[in-house]
Amino acid sequence: MMDFENISLHWINRLSFLVRRELADKFKLAGHNVGAEEWAVLLLLWKKDGRAPSEIADATIRDRTTITRFLDAMEKKQFIVRKVDPSDRRRAQVFLTPAGRDLKQELVPIASQIIDEAQQGLDAQEQTQLVKLLRKMTSNLTE
Repeated sequence: MMDFENISLHWINRLSFLVRRELADKFKLAGHNVGAEEWAVLLLLWKKDGRAPSEIADATIRDRTTITRFLDAMEKKQFIVRKVDPSDRRRAQVFLTPAGRDLKQELVPIASQIIDEAQQGLDAQEQTQLVKLLRKMTSNLTE
């Protein structure tokens, strides 16, 4: 029988659920109705605005139908707006609204606090090694 408590993926999955819940709970406490999936989209758009929905789907490892639902919800909340790509009218681009841009200054400190709490007791070398290992595992499954 498989001892799940000694499998790294069990702990990665558990951590993922905890982080998603913490993000949603702490964002809500601060007066923001932003889920973990929306947070992931915001992070991408804060880094580079005007992405195609397909690019967002690929970066977040979500299917395009799911991303469309998230984008619909974010548009209703007035965090984003979709516009026709001027170079290809068949494609859309997703842009932050001023409200979506403004969320960065409020949400990043909350997320940073969660990251700090989760990494408590890990020194810089351990944090670097952990990221290296997680990237390698991710690469193993995406190649």
